[in-house]
Amino acid sequence: MDTNSQNPGQNPMMQMMQMMQMMMGNMGGNMPFDPSALPFSAPQAAEDEDKGLDADIIRPALLDNLLKQQEAINLGSVLDDLCLTEDGQNSLGGIPKGCTIALAGPPGKGKTRSALAGLIQCASRGEQVAYVIAEEGFHDAVQAGRDDLCSRLVKLGMNVTGLDLEAFKEKVLKNIFVLESQYHKSHTWDDFIQRYRYLIEKKQIKFVVIDSLNMLDPSKNRTADNLSALKTYNHEKGVTCICIGQIRDSGGPVGGEALMHTADAVFLIEEMSLGSKEIADFWGGKYRDKIDVINAVKSVTTPIFSFPLRIDRQEGTGIMVASVHQPDVYKPLPRK
Repeated sequence: MDTNSQNPGQNPMMQMMQMMQMMMGNMGGNMPFDPSALPFSAPQAAEDEDKGLDADIIRPALLDNLLKQQEAINLGSVLDDLCLTEDGQNSLGGIPKGCTIALAGPPGKGKTRSALAGLIQCASRGEQVAYVIAEEGFHDAVQAGRDDLCSRLVKLGMNVTGLDLEAFKEKVLKNIFVLESQYHKSHTWDDFIQRYRYLIEKKQIKFVVIDSLNMLDPSKNRTADNLSALKTYNHEKGVTCICIGQIRDSGGPVGGEALMHTADAVFLIEEMSLGSKEIADFWGGKYRDKIDVINAVKSVTTPIFSFPLRIDRQEGTGIMVASVHQPDVYKPLPRK
C-alpha cells in the first residue's frame, strides 16, 4: 500500500529521515556521521568563531617595558639640533630614532645632501640603509657625460668620511641599497610599497631616505594618505625614515596640514626676508636680503627647538649646518 496514502499528512522528506534513523539504529550506530548535515549545530558554530578578534586589542597593564626614552640618530647636520631631550634642556643630538620625518623646503637648499650625509654616516657604522629615488636616474650606464647621482653620492661620501674610493666601497657603500621608483617607468604607489617592503624585510633595513615623497604620487593628491600608510609600516619594522618633500608657492609643504599632522616630525626650510635694518642686524644679514632658516614644526616624541635656525651650507659638501650668524638668544642648545 502507498505510504503516503496511509499517512496523507506526513512530509515525504520527514519519512526519509525516519527511515535513515531506523537504519542507523539497526546498524548499532556505526554509520559515519556527516557534520555537514547539521551546519548550524553548536560544534560547528564554535569552529566558525573568529579567534583573531582579540589580536588588535592591547592591554597596557599587561605589557613590560612601559617607559622609554627617545633615542637619536646623529646625521652630522643642522637636523641634529631641532629635537630636544625629554627635559628640554639639551639638543637630542640627532633625529628621533624609529620615526618617519618630513623634510620640506625649496629646491637647492641642501635637503638631499644633508639627508644623504646622514645615510652615509649610518652606513659607515655598519648599518644597512636604503635610498629611494623617485626624481632622477641613479647611474648613467650609457656614459652620456652627466655627473650622475651615483657619482655625487660617492663624492659626498668620500668627503664626509675622509675615505678613498676603495675604502669607501668596502666600508660604506656595501651597506647602501638603492631603490628606483620613478613614475615614468609606470611605477605606481602600490608598486613602490611592494618593493619597499621586500627590500626592508630582506635586508633588515633600519634607515631610509626617500627623495622625494611627492614624486611617488605625481598627482600630489594622496601625499598625506601615502605617508600615513608608510609611517605605520615603518613603526612596525622599527625603520627611521626621512621623506624629502617639496613646498607649494604658498610656502607650505605639498600635502598641506594633513601631511604635517601625519608625520612623526616635520622640519620646514623657509626663506626669511630681512625687511628692516633692525631685523637684518639681529640675523647678521643685510637689509632686504633673504636668508634660509629651518623650523622644527613638530615632533610627537620629543620637545622641539622653538626658534628658527639660520642655516648655511658647508663648503665642499653642501650639507646644511647652523649659521655662525645665528642670534645669541636663539643659539642651539648644547648636546647632552
